[in-house]
Amino acid sequence: MIKKILSLILIGATVGMISCSNTQTESESANESAKEQTIKIVSGTVAATQVMDKLELDLVGVPTTQSTLPERYTGVTEIGQAFSPNFETVVSLAPDLVVFDSNFKDKVSEQVSQYNLNTFYFDTTSFTNFKESIVKLGEVTDREEKAQELANTLQESVDKVLEKSSKDKSDIKVAIIFGSAESFMLATDTSYIGDLVNTISVDNITDTIEGVDSEYINFSLEQIVKDNPDYILRFSHGDIEAAKKAFDDEFANNPAWQALDAVKNGKVYDLDPTIFGVAANLKVTEAIEELGNIIYGE
Repeated sequence: MIKKILSLILIGATVGMISCSNTQTESESANESAKEQTIKIVSGTVAATQVMDKLELDLVGVPTTQSTLPERYTGVTEIGQAFSPNFETVVSLAPDLVVFDSNFKDKVSEQVSQYNLNTFYFDTTSFTNFKESIVKLGEVTDREEKAQELANTLQESVDKVLEKSSKDKSDIKVAIIFGSAESFMLATDTSYIGDLVNTISVDNITDTIEGVDSEYINFSLEQIVKDNPDYILRFSHGDIEAAKKAFDDEFANNPAWQALDAVKNGKVYDLDPTIFGVAANLKVTEAIEELGNIIYGE
Protein backbone atom coordinates (compact mmCIF):
# COMPACT_ATOMS: atom_id res chain seq x y z
CA MET A 1 0.00 0.00 0.00
CA ILE A 2 2.77 2.39 0.98
CA LYS A 3 4.55 1.56 -2.29
CA LYS A 4 1.42 2.44 -4.26
CA ILE A 5 1.10 5.77 -2.43
CA LEU A 6 4.76 6.60 -3.04
CA SER A 7 4.34 5.71 -6.72
CA LEU A 8 1.33 8.00 -7.04
CA ILE A 9 3.22 10.83 -5.34
CA LEU A 10 6.19 10.40 -7.69
CA ILE A 11 3.94 10.33 -10.76
CA GLY A 12 2.14 13.47 -9.62
CA ALA A 13 5.40 15.28 -8.99
CA THR A 14 6.72 14.29 -12.42
CA VAL A 15 3.56 15.45 -14.17
CA GLY A 16 3.74 18.72 -12.27
CA MET A 17 7.35 19.26 -13.29
CA ILE A 18 6.53 18.50 -16.94
CA SER A 19 3.55 20.87 -16.80
CA CYS A 20 5.68 23.66 -15.33
CA SER A 21 8.39 23.00 -17.90
CA ASN A 22 5.86 23.14 -20.75
CA THR A 23 4.35 26.34 -19.40
CA GLN A 24 7.80 27.90 -19.15
CA THR A 25 8.69 26.78 -22.69
CA GLU A 26 5.42 28.16 -24.09
CA SER A 27 6.02 31.45 -22.30
CA GLU A 28 9.56 31.73 -23.65
CA SER A 29 8.30 30.85 -27.13
CA ALA A 30 5.64 33.55 -26.93
CA ASN A 31 8.23 36.09 -25.83
CA GLU A 32 10.50 35.12 -28.71
CA SER A 33 7.62 35.42 -31.16
CA ALA A 34 6.79 38.85 -29.80
CA LYS A 35 10.40 39.91 -30.28
CA GLU A 36 10.42 38.60 -33.85
CA GLN A 37 7.20 40.37 -34.83
CA THR A 38 7.74 43.29 -37.16
CA ILE A 39 5.71 46.46 -37.22
CA LYS A 40 3.26 47.00 -40.07
CA ILE A 41 5.07 49.13 -42.62
CA VAL A 42 3.85 50.81 -45.78
CA SER A 43 6.44 51.97 -48.31
CA GLY A 44 5.63 54.75 -50.74
CA THR A 45 9.03 54.86 -52.44
CA VAL A 46 10.87 52.39 -54.67
CA ALA A 47 14.31 53.16 -53.23
CA ALA A 48 13.15 52.58 -49.65
CA THR A 49 11.34 49.40 -50.72
CA GLN A 50 14.61 48.08 -52.17
CA VAL A 51 16.41 48.95 -48.94
CA MET A 52 13.77 47.31 -46.72
CA ASP A 53 14.13 44.13 -48.73
CA LYS A 54 17.84 44.13 -47.84
CA LEU A 55 16.87 44.73 -44.21
CA GLU A 56 14.53 41.70 -44.42
CA LEU A 57 11.44 43.70 -43.53
CA ASP A 58 7.95 42.65 -44.57
CA LEU A 59 5.59 45.32 -45.92
CA VAL A 60 1.82 45.64 -46.01
CA GLY A 61 1.89 48.31 -48.74
CA VAL A 62 4.21 49.16 -51.64
CA PRO A 63 4.35 51.91 -54.26
CA THR A 64 2.73 51.57 -57.66
CA THR A 65 5.60 51.60 -60.13
CA GLN A 66 6.83 50.31 -63.47
CA SER A 67 10.08 49.31 -61.76
CA THR A 68 10.49 45.71 -60.65
CA LEU A 69 10.15 45.46 -56.88
CA PRO A 70 11.88 42.74 -54.84
CA GLU A 71 10.21 39.32 -55.04
CA ARG A 72 9.53 39.46 -51.31
CA TYR A 73 6.76 41.98 -51.99
CA THR A 74 4.94 40.15 -54.78
CA GLY A 75 1.18 40.47 -54.22
CA VAL A 76 1.49 43.20 -51.56
CA THR A 77 -1.15 45.95 -51.76
CA GLU A 78 -0.17 48.89 -53.97
CA ILE A 79 -0.80 52.38 -52.57
CA GLY A 80 -0.25 54.54 -55.64
CA GLN A 81 2.74 56.39 -57.07
CA ALA A 82 5.37 58.01 -54.87
CA PHE A 83 4.31 61.57 -55.67
CA SER A 84 0.57 60.81 -55.35
CA PRO A 85 -0.19 58.01 -52.86
CA ASN A 86 -3.78 56.93 -52.19
CA PHE A 87 -4.20 57.82 -48.55
CA GLU A 88 -7.47 55.92 -48.19
CA THR A 89 -5.61 52.76 -49.12
CA VAL A 90 -2.72 53.65 -46.82
CA VAL A 91 -5.01 54.24 -43.84
CA SER A 92 -6.99 51.06 -44.53
CA LEU A 93 -3.79 49.06 -43.98
CA ALA A 94 -3.51 50.43 -40.42
CA PRO A 95 0.27 50.86 -40.63
CA ASP A 96 2.53 51.53 -37.67
CA LEU A 97 4.98 53.29 -39.99
CA VAL A 98 4.70 54.86 -43.44
CA VAL A 99 7.84 55.59 -45.47
CA PHE A 100 7.65 58.36 -48.07
CA ASP A 101 10.24 59.96 -50.36
CA SER A 102 11.54 63.22 -48.89
CA ASN A 103 11.31 64.77 -52.37
CA PHE A 104 7.52 64.67 -52.06
CA LYS A 105 7.23 65.74 -48.42
CA ASP A 106 5.47 68.99 -49.29
CA LYS A 107 2.89 67.10 -51.36
CA VAL A 108 1.96 64.58 -48.67
CA SER A 109 2.59 66.36 -45.36
CA GLU A 110 -0.93 67.79 -45.05
CA GLN A 111 -2.61 64.40 -45.39
CA VAL A 112 0.03 62.77 -43.19
CA SER A 113 -0.99 65.22 -40.48
CA GLN A 114 -4.70 64.78 -41.21
CA TYR A 115 -4.53 61.02 -40.74
CA ASN A 116 -1.98 61.23 -37.91
CA LEU A 117 0.40 58.83 -39.63
CA ASN A 118 3.74 57.89 -38.12
CA THR A 119 5.97 58.79 -41.06
CA PHE A 120 9.62 58.42 -42.03
CA TYR A 121 10.89 60.51 -44.94
CA PHE A 122 13.54 58.64 -46.92
CA ASP A 123 16.13 61.00 -48.44
CA THR A 124 17.44 60.13 -51.91
CA THR A 125 18.81 63.54 -52.89
CA SER A 126 22.48 62.67 -52.49
CA PHE A 127 24.80 59.75 -51.83
CA THR A 128 25.47 60.86 -48.24
CA ASN A 129 21.80 61.49 -47.46
CA PHE A 130 20.90 58.11 -48.93
CA LYS A 131 23.38 56.34 -46.66
CA GLU A 132 22.20 58.27 -43.60
CA SER A 133 18.56 57.45 -44.38
CA ILE A 134 19.39 53.75 -44.54
CA VAL A 135 20.98 53.90 -41.09
CA LYS A 136 18.10 55.91 -39.61
CA LEU A 137 15.53 53.57 -41.14
CA GLY A 138 17.39 50.67 -39.56
CA GLU A 139 17.10 52.37 -36.19
CA VAL A 140 13.34 52.89 -36.36
CA THR A 141 12.68 49.35 -37.63
CA ASP A 142 15.05 47.55 -35.26
CA ARG A 143 17.43 46.58 -38.05
CA GLU A 144 20.42 48.66 -36.99
CA GLU A 145 23.08 46.05 -37.73
CA LYS A 146 21.82 45.14 -41.21
CA ALA A 147 21.33 48.82 -42.08
CA GLN A 148 24.86 49.72 -41.03
CA GLU A 149 26.26 46.81 -43.05
CA LEU A 150 24.38 48.03 -46.12
CA ALA A 151 25.59 51.61 -45.65
CA ASN A 152 29.15 50.34 -45.28
CA THR A 153 28.83 48.38 -48.54
CA LEU A 154 27.79 51.55 -50.36
CA GLN A 155 30.74 53.47 -48.92
CA GLU A 156 33.12 50.69 -49.95
CA SER A 157 32.16 51.26 -53.60
CA VAL A 158 33.28 54.89 -53.25
CA ASP A 159 36.48 53.97 -51.42
CA LYS A 160 37.46 51.53 -54.19
CA VAL A 161 37.07 54.26 -56.82
CA LEU A 162 39.01 56.79 -54.79
CA GLU A 163 41.85 54.29 -54.47
CA LYS A 164 42.26 54.52 -58.26
CA SER A 165 42.46 58.31 -58.23
CA SER A 166 45.79 60.13 -58.00
CA LYS A 167 47.04 63.66 -57.38
CA ASP A 168 47.70 64.34 -61.05
CA LYS A 169 44.02 63.64 -61.73
CA SER A 170 42.64 65.80 -58.96
CA ASP A 171 42.04 68.75 -61.31
CA ILE A 172 39.86 66.84 -63.79
CA LYS A 173 36.90 68.93 -64.95
CA VAL A 174 33.60 67.40 -66.01
CA ALA A 175 30.51 68.80 -67.66
CA ILE A 176 27.30 66.88 -66.97
CA ILE A 177 24.68 67.63 -69.60
CA PHE A 178 21.13 66.70 -68.64
CA GLY A 179 19.17 66.44 -71.87
CA SER A 180 15.87 65.57 -73.44
CA ALA A 181 14.81 65.67 -77.09
CA GLU A 182 13.79 69.31 -76.57
CA SER A 183 16.47 70.91 -74.38
CA PHE A 184 19.80 70.56 -72.61
CA MET A 185 20.83 71.78 -69.14
CA LEU A 186 23.89 71.45 -66.94
CA ALA A 187 23.63 69.31 -63.81
CA THR A 188 25.14 70.95 -60.72
CA ASP A 189 26.52 69.41 -57.54
CA THR A 190 23.10 69.75 -55.92
CA SER A 191 21.72 67.20 -58.40
CA TYR A 192 22.07 63.50 -57.61
CA ILE A 193 24.41 62.79 -60.55
CA GLY A 194 26.42 65.92 -59.75
CA ASP A 195 26.76 64.76 -56.16
CA LEU A 196 28.08 61.38 -57.33
CA VAL A 197 30.74 63.10 -59.43
CA ASN A 198 31.68 65.24 -56.46
CA THR A 199 31.77 62.15 -54.21
CA ILE A 200 34.57 60.62 -56.28
CA SER A 201 36.57 63.88 -56.12
CA VAL A 202 35.95 65.22 -59.63
CA ASP A 203 35.31 68.90 -60.32
CA ASN A 204 32.07 69.93 -61.99
CA ILE A 205 32.43 72.97 -64.25
CA THR A 206 29.34 74.49 -62.59
CA ASP A 207 31.43 74.87 -59.40
CA THR A 208 32.86 78.09 -60.86
CA ILE A 209 29.42 79.65 -61.32
CA GLU A 210 28.38 81.80 -58.35
CA GLY A 211 24.97 81.67 -56.73
CA VAL A 212 23.99 78.25 -58.07
CA ASP A 213 21.35 76.58 -55.90
CA SER A 214 19.39 74.61 -58.49
CA GLU A 215 19.96 71.00 -59.52
CA TYR A 216 19.98 71.90 -63.22
CA ILE A 217 20.76 75.20 -64.88
CA ASN A 218 20.62 76.67 -68.37
CA PHE A 219 23.96 77.29 -70.05
CA SER A 220 25.59 78.89 -73.03
CA LEU A 221 27.88 76.82 -75.21
CA GLU A 222 30.37 79.68 -75.04
CA GLN A 223 30.65 79.11 -71.28
CA ILE A 224 31.38 75.41 -71.77
CA VAL A 225 33.99 76.20 -74.43
CA LYS A 226 35.61 78.61 -71.98
CA ASP A 227 35.71 76.01 -69.18
CA ASN A 228 36.82 73.31 -71.65
CA PRO A 229 35.97 70.19 -69.60
CA ASP A 230 38.13 67.07 -69.79
CA TYR A 231 35.05 64.83 -69.82
CA ILE A 232 31.47 65.30 -70.92
CA LEU A 233 28.83 63.08 -69.33
CA ARG A 234 25.52 63.05 -71.20
CA PHE A 235 22.54 62.12 -69.07
CA SER A 236 19.33 61.52 -71.05
CA HIS A 237 15.82 61.64 -69.61
CA GLY A 238 12.29 61.38 -70.92
CA ASP A 239 12.31 59.56 -74.25
CA ILE A 240 15.84 58.15 -73.98
CA GLU A 241 16.28 57.25 -77.64
CA ALA A 242 15.01 60.66 -78.80
CA ALA A 243 17.25 62.41 -76.28
CA LYS A 244 20.32 60.47 -77.39
CA LYS A 245 19.58 61.31 -81.04
CA ALA A 246 19.27 64.99 -80.08
CA PHE A 247 22.66 64.78 -78.36
CA ASP A 248 24.28 63.11 -81.36
CA ASP A 249 22.83 65.64 -83.80
CA GLU A 250 23.89 68.60 -81.68
CA PHE A 251 27.45 67.37 -81.23
CA ALA A 252 27.80 66.45 -84.91
CA ASN A 253 26.33 69.64 -86.37
CA ASN A 254 27.55 72.35 -84.02
CA PRO A 255 31.29 73.01 -84.58
CA ALA A 256 31.66 74.61 -81.14
CA TRP A 257 31.47 71.18 -79.52
CA GLN A 258 34.31 69.97 -81.75
CA ALA A 259 36.59 72.56 -80.19
CA LEU A 260 36.37 70.95 -76.76
CA ASP A 261 39.18 68.72 -75.48
CA ALA A 262 36.62 66.17 -74.28
CA VAL A 263 35.27 65.77 -77.82
CA LYS A 264 38.70 65.79 -79.46
CA ASN A 265 39.96 63.10 -77.08
CA GLY A 266 36.88 60.90 -77.27
CA LYS A 267 35.89 61.60 -73.66
CA VAL A 268 32.16 61.99 -74.24
CA TYR A 269 30.06 59.36 -72.46
CA ASP A 270 26.35 58.57 -72.41
CA LEU A 271 25.35 57.43 -68.93
CA ASP A 272 23.31 54.24 -68.75
CA PRO A 273 19.75 55.25 -67.72
CA THR A 274 19.19 51.83 -66.12
CA ILE A 275 21.97 52.62 -63.63
CA PHE A 276 21.85 56.39 -63.30
CA GLY A 277 18.76 58.32 -62.27
CA VAL A 278 17.65 61.62 -60.80
CA ALA A 279 17.54 60.17 -57.27
CA ALA A 280 19.54 57.63 -55.28
CA ASN A 281 18.71 53.93 -55.19
CA LEU A 282 20.60 50.70 -54.56
CA LYS A 283 22.15 50.83 -58.03
CA VAL A 284 24.35 53.60 -56.66
CA THR A 285 27.19 51.10 -56.29
CA GLU A 286 27.04 50.36 -60.03
CA ALA A 287 26.83 54.07 -60.81
CA ILE A 288 29.88 54.83 -58.68
CA GLU A 289 31.84 52.00 -60.27
CA GLU A 290 30.89 53.16 -63.78
CA LEU A 291 31.93 56.75 -63.06
CA GLY A 292 35.20 55.47 -61.63
CA ASN A 293 35.87 53.43 -64.78
CA ILE A 294 35.14 56.48 -66.97
CA ILE A 295 37.29 58.93 -65.05
CA TYR A 296 40.06 56.79 -63.56
CA GLY A 297 40.08 53.75 -65.86
CA GLU A 298 38.96 50.18 -65.26
